[in-house]
Amino acid sequence: MRDLPRRWLAGATAGALCLVAAALLLVPPPALKRWQERALDSLIVLAPAPVAAAAPDLPRVLVVDIPRLDDRGDPWSRASSARLAARLAALDPALVGWDMVFAGGCGPETANIALAAALSRGPAVLGFLLASRPEPLPGPAPALALAENAAPALWAAPGAEGPCPGFLAPGVSLASLSLPGDAEARVRRVPAAVTVAGLGYPSLPVELVRRFRDLPAPLIAGDGAASLHLGASEVPLDRAGTLRLRPRPALAREGRTLDARVLLHEALSAESLALAFRGSLVIVGSSVPQRGGLRPTAADPLYPSVQIAADLTTDLLSGTLPWRPAAAPLTEALALVLAGLILALALPHLAPLWGLAAAAALAFALGGASLAAYLADNRLYDPLLPGTGLLLAASAAILLQAALTARAERALRQRMGQLLPPVVVARLASNPRLLRLTGERREVTALFTDLEGFTAATQRLEPEALIATLDRYFATVSAAILRHGGMIDKIVGDAVHALFNAPLDQPDHADAALRAAAEILRETEALRAALGIGRTRIGIETGEAILGDVGSGARIDYTAHGPCVNLAARLEQAGKSLGPALIIGPGTAARTSLALRSLGPQDLRSFGTVEVFTLADDSQT
Repeated sequence: MRDLPRRWLAGATAGALCLVAAALLLVPPPALKRWQERALDSLIVLAPAPVAAAAPDLPRVLVVDIPRLDDRGDPWSRASSARLAARLAALDPALVGWDMVFAGGCGPETANIALAAALSRGPAVLGFLLASRPEPLPGPAPALALAENAAPALWAAPGAEGPCPGFLAPGVSLASLSLPGDAEARVRRVPAAVTVAGLGYPSLPVELVRRFRDLPAPLIAGDGAASLHLGASEVPLDRAGTLRLRPRPALAREGRTLDARVLLHEALSAESLALAFRGSLVIVGSSVPQRGGLRPTAADPLYPSVQIAADLTTDLLSGTLPWRPAAAPLTEALALVLAGLILALALPHLAPLWGLAAAAALAFALGGASLAAYLADNRLYDPLLPGTGLLLAASAAILLQAALTARAERALRQRMGQLLPPVVVARLASNPRLLRLTGERREVTALFTDLEGFTAATQRLEPEALIATLDRYFATVSAAILRHGGMIDKIVGDAVHALFNAPLDQPDHADAALRAAAEILRETEALRAALGIGRTRIGIETGEAILGDVGSGARIDYTAHGPCVNLAARLEQAGKSLGPALIIGPGTAARTSLALRSLGPQDLRSFGTVEVFTLADDSQT
């Protein structure tokens, strides 16, 4: 856990980035808003259909699709619509809604008279479109109540393009067919109501549900048009007073749709169709592109407007209309902040891959929570962006941690390179298990150096000059040791302690130590005149020692303990009286292939009489 501060930095970074992402969720920029809408589309389209909250005896919603040609092979006309309206009235549906505008050509033509007569035979809802010219709608006052603070939020126009006044029989009411697209030109929301010249009119789905259930005028109320009251039911709306569309897959649309030509076919008896149509709610419209009734939605870029009306009507009846709470952005932001806090506390204690897995699990939990809310009561929370923000924050934090770790490893390699040969550092980095620091017994060759006259130099030289002299001296000694595969154990004062055959195995370590010693003597002798220092004495001995980390949590030192180490130190000191700068112990003499010259038995404190050696000829190194 020595890198815990670095890991806490990664955790703090993840938490901070989650706060930034949460702020973006609260006030999303346009690009982020588009992605959020697509995520909500995916939730609505891909999630299982919500369970109906209303009674199980819901009416069947049928769609009658008007083709380009009627049953006689003629282009569809108002006369064809009159015959269709008469046929529908005979089938006794509960209500018929027309997703089309019977505007213009309001003279006393036979087709108009026939259509007016057919519409008067049963309850019906006719549609209108908003217009920029100040043209009022005909007929009685609309059945809609608006709270004072709701009207300004609704779609409004000074006039409308409506049906001929002659078609508005007592059982016929008006409803809006407006289907505005959003920033991506998709129909995701449909106004629950609109205002024309200051009067509020319900949309076709709202008016169909009101008429079918024989409810009083619906009320749009709340701060910023927050809810639609249909009898005892309260339908949440967004601030623009719109209903969220849940488009159906093609198979579901086909199952509720009947071609208008089938109804007009004389070979089909009314009895054969009555079972399907009696008591049902019928919506008439067209999926023919030439009639301009196709709209892009989340499910299909060419989605018939009559199917949109059927979708919304079905969801209003069943209580399964998707809705996004006004506080949804705040809820999503708080959920992301909470998940970010959990991640920030977990990352310092987890390996990078486990940290990423934890972030993925939290992101999955956020997405799962949004799915659960939708299945519970049709609430819409973003299933994608909070989890994506969490994953991006975790990835950035883990990358930062990896970068800091890499930088620390480079610094460690550089530092280790000052103590160990580069090849040893590379091997340890590639396979750290080679570095056994818990304590081991192995044969090593210990090399001790000492600089004569150092005490006098400290009194003679200025501090800056002394440090510069030592830096150059130690650089020379250390480089020679590392070149021959030795490890710098420690530097004490003017002395260098080095080990060969540690921490990794080093064949011919006795020869390597002697070659390093000979190079040190040559190089430092060349420095003596330039730096004004004394000669370097060296003691070398080979033998078994115990190596490992020694110390407390505050200071740990990897070093060797054993008689050969102590003897090497004694041999270096013996050089004062024996003369040669390099004194070699019997252990090294027994293991080297280099030619040595015996200095005879010598009495060494704590070791008794020991035969010592020096190199026979420096040139052989």
